Amino acid sequence: MRGVLDPHRHYKKEGGKMQAPEYSQVGTIVEGPTEFYTGRIENKKRKRTFVEEVLSGEQETGRFKHKKGSGKKAFYKALKAQRKGGVKKGG
Repeated sequence: MRGVLDPHRHYKKEGGKMQAPEYSQVGTIVEGPTEFYTGRIENKKRKRTFVEEVLSGEQETGRFKHKKGSGKKAFYKALKAQRKGGVKKGG
């Protein structure tokens, strides 16, 4: 999940089994009075949960789709499509 929030920051892999955190909190994110224009999320873009906000942000950027398509299969699939729709040689 951390890779979704900040793709340019590297984290170590989780070692062994997953353990629940000792201290955790659940709440609502409330903006401060000074962040009305800079850090504010419009009501139109505001979602019910944090996960829904992350997924809607992904739809705007398309980063997950790009990461999925960056593998070997996608490379050859794009190469075949380029050859098929590319410029034809000869008369």
